[in-house]
Amino acid sequence: MLLLIGLGLDAKDISVRALEALKSADLVLMEDYTTFLPGQYVDYLKAEVKAGITAIQRADLEDRAKETVAKAKDKTLAILIPGDPLIATTHHILLDEAKRQGIEYTVYHAPSIFSAAIGQSGLDVYRFGPPFTVPFWSSNYKPTSFIDSLRKNLDDDQHSLILLDLEAKSRNFMTLAQAVQLLRDADWEKRLDIFTDDLYILVMGDVGKSTEAIAYLAVKDIGRVEERFGGKPLVIIVPASPTPAEMESLARFAVR
Repeated sequence: MLLLIGLGLDAKDISVRALEALKSADLVLMEDYTTFLPGQYVDYLKAEVKAGITAIQRADLEDRAKETVAKAKDKTLAILIPGDPLIATTHHILLDEAKRQGIEYTVYHAPSIFSAAIGQSGLDVYRFGPPFTVPFWSSNYKPTSFIDSLRKNLDDDQHSLILLDLEAKSRNFMTLAQAVQLLRDADWEKRLDIFTDDLYILVMGDVGKSTEAIAYLAVKDIGRVEERFGGKPLVIIVPASPTPAEMESLARFAVR
């Protein structure tokens, strides 16, 4: 039996049903390359799981999916995944592989940054275009497709949910200043003139946690809130043309 268990956004976001199933697992694997779990959450899980928890990397779930899933043939294998196990990840590969090998599986869903950020923003979920990620640039890797995604969403009068990259080795999240600079640079390279100083954005950090921080402000004013978002995993929402009801929600987070 294969169990895909979502851990949500903060410590103890795991559902009661998932926790009960987890306790019966013979082998427990946990991935932490899509985001970083709070240390106290990991300690809590280890205290609840008799089988112990083994950390795994992306290659274990992608390149070696066949071998990883095969471990569930004669025992119960639980794979712990931050957020929701089937949102914006490649974990569907595991379910496909389980089906090929004739292994039963169960998925335990949990809060995701996608639902939490959009819900907390007060913007209409039906007005969001495709989400996209701003990746770190390097000397030989400077993609700009994310600014094209922003342009298309704005052209279609759709809100944009922008995910920010993280550095797995150093375990650092992209800062607000870094994200804004990359958006500015990509905008300048494409000559789109959309990510301007006067563009209003919704910055969200530690969504779903007690340390959550949210600010709605113009790009030119981000210096006023950078300290508030330091060290937090961030997302940025760029509203298209908010309705009066949506503007009322955004006003709750306005920086004055």
